[in-house]
Amino acid sequence: MEDIRPAVILVHGATLNGRSWDPVRRRLEPRLRVLAPDLPGHGARRGEPFTLQGGVDTVVACARALGNAPFILAGDSLGSYTAQAAAASLPQDRLKGLVLGGASHEFIGWPVLPYMAKSLLFRTMLALRDEDVLVRDKMPATLRDCGMNEADVAATMEAGVSLKVFAQAVRALHGVDFKSMLAAIAQPTLFINGDQDRNHVRGEARYVAAARQARVLRFAGSEHGVSLRRAADYAAAVDDFARQVLPLS
Repeated sequence: MEDIRPAVILVHGATLNGRSWDPVRRRLEPRLRVLAPDLPGHGARRGEPFTLQGGVDTVVACARALGNAPFILAGDSLGSYTAQAAAASLPQDRLKGLVLGGASHEFIGWPVLPYMAKSLLFRTMLALRDEDVLVRDKMPATLRDCGMNEADVAATMEAGVSLKVFAQAVRALHGVDFKSMLAAIAQPTLFINGDQDRNHVRGEARYVAAARQARVLRFAGSEHGVSLRRAADYAAAVDDFARQVLPLS
C-alpha cells in the first residue's frame, strides 16, 4: 500500500549533508515523513560538483519518491536557494508550502562579495592543507559552536563534510534571479531569518514583497544558519507551518 502521509523535504546548507538536520528532524511532528537528501558535492556525493540544476534534480527526485503524498519543502542557506529554484519543477498539487531560512538576498552585485571572499579563503586553505585534515581539525568545533551536541557532530562528520564545495555553491548562485523564481511560487512561504544575519535581513523586505503569500519569523540573537543554531525553534516553526498547510490528522 502506498504511503501517502504528509511529508517534509529538508535541504541542507553548503558544506554539510543531510545528517546535519538530525537536531531538527527528531523534534518534528512524528506524523510527518521526513526526507533529508545530500546535495551534489556534499555528504555521500562529495565526488560530484555542485550545480544549481543538480540541486533541483535532487529535490525533484525526493518529491517523486514520496509518490502522491503532499509535502512541504524546507531549506537553510544553500538549501533554501535550491528550494526556490526547484519549486517550479515540483508537482504543484502536492507542494503545499516552502520554509526558507537564510535565503533573502541575491548573489548579485556587492552582496556577493563576502561569499567570494570566503571562497577565496577556503581555496587558499585547501592549497596549503589537505581537505580531510582541515575538515577534521576545524568543523567539529564549528558545529559545536552552532549548538550541536556531540552525537550530532559525530553523525554529521561521518556523513561527510566538504569545504571545496563552498566555492562551487557561490558560483552556482551568482547572478541568479531568485526573486523572480519566488514570485512564480503560488504556495505559502515562511521566511525564517536570524536577526543578526545582516545580509538576509537587509534583503528580507524585497523577498517578502516578491512572494505571493509570505510571512516572516525572526529568531532574536541568531546569525546565519538558523536550523543549526536554533534547531528546536526551527522545528517548532516547521511544525506550525505544516499544521496550517498539510492534512495532518
